[in-house]
Amino acid sequence: MSSYKGHLFGGALFFIPLSVVLVLFFDYNTLSKFEFLLQVGILFSITLLFSLWPDVDIKSKGQLIFYRFFVGVDVVLILTQKLQESAFLGLFAMLPLIGRHRGWTHSLWAAFLIPTPFLFLPLFYAGKPLYFGMPYYLAALFGYISHRFMDGLVGKKK
Repeated sequence: MSSYKGHLFGGALFFIPLSVVLVLFFDYNTLSKFEFLLQVGILFSITLLFSLWPDVDIKSKGQLIFYRFFVGVDVVLILTQKLQESAFLGLFAMLPLIGRHRGWTHSLWAAFLIPTPFLFLPLFYAGKPLYFGMPYYLAALFGYISHRFMDGLVGKKK
C-alpha cells in the first residue's frame, strides 16, 4: 500500500508512457505552444488526481481534494440552475462512501468505468465526436491504474 505522496509519484511515472501514447495516436500539431502546454497540464493534473481517486472511500488527502472539488462544482451547478446535474453529482460523490476500503473503488472494472464521463460529456454537451474526450479518459485510466500498481493490485482480478 502506498501513501498520498507515493500515489502522486506513481501517477507522475505513469504519465510518461501516457505521453508516448498520446503523441503517437493524437494530432497536437494544430495547437499553439500555449494550447499544447495547457493540454499537457490538464492531462497531467487528471492523471495525478485519478492516482488518488480510489482512496476516496477513506479519510485521506485524496478524499479531501475530491470532495472540495465536488462541492465547488455543485455550487456552480446550483447557481446556474443545473439542478439535475447537481443531483447526479451529489449521488456520484456519495457512492464511494457506501463501500468498504479497497472495495469497488479499487476494482479493475471501476478503473475503466469511472473515467467514462470524459468520453461522453464532450459528446452530450458540445456535440464533439467520442474520440474528443479520449485523451482525458486515458489520463484518468493511467492515473487509476497507477494507484492499483502502487497498492500492488496490478495483475489481480479485484
